[in-house]
Amino acid sequence: MKILYSLVLGLIPFFCFSQHQWLDFSKDSFHLKYPENWFPDTSGKMGTVLFVFSPLENEEDKFSENINVIIQELSGREIDLAAYKKITETQIKEYATDPELYESTIVSSGKGEYYKVSYAMTQGKLRLKIISYCLIKNQKGYLITFGSEVAKYEQYKTISEEMLSSFSVQ
Repeated sequence: MKILYSLVLGLIPFFCFSQHQWLDFSKDSFHLKYPENWFPDTSGKMGTVLFVFSPLENEEDKFSENINVIIQELSGREIDLAAYKKITETQIKEYATDPELYESTIVSSGKGEYYKVSYAMTQGKLRLKIISYCLIKNQKGYLITFGSEVAKYEQYKTISEEMLSSFSVQ
């Protein structure tokens, strides 16, 4: 019975995940996957290379969960992941409204090292949860960020983790 229960629980994320069809986006030496019902925006607003917005759930939904990519030129600057981590933590404390830092760490994975930060902040009337990964490659900082309402984060957790983990730099 325990084995069957474990098997059923193990398949739940698979079935939830498989409900989404995924599209590929490649540009400026990076690659990302996102759900087909999300909307990409390459207009460059707010200094981004890419925004991908979720569809609004209903008329009361005031925030479109999203992922965005920013590429920062780091040539001539002595910025590694440890320096990026320190700068980010300072900026969150100084510029975010009501910040709550959950995680700030340098991670080693099969894809190499990256910096991961997650925190909550208030934007207007909304309480948001932000998760960012930063990779430094070829003297550029690649920052990929997912933003969600705190109350809806668990609903978007699997999708956000898949998008964040699909990000790669050539």
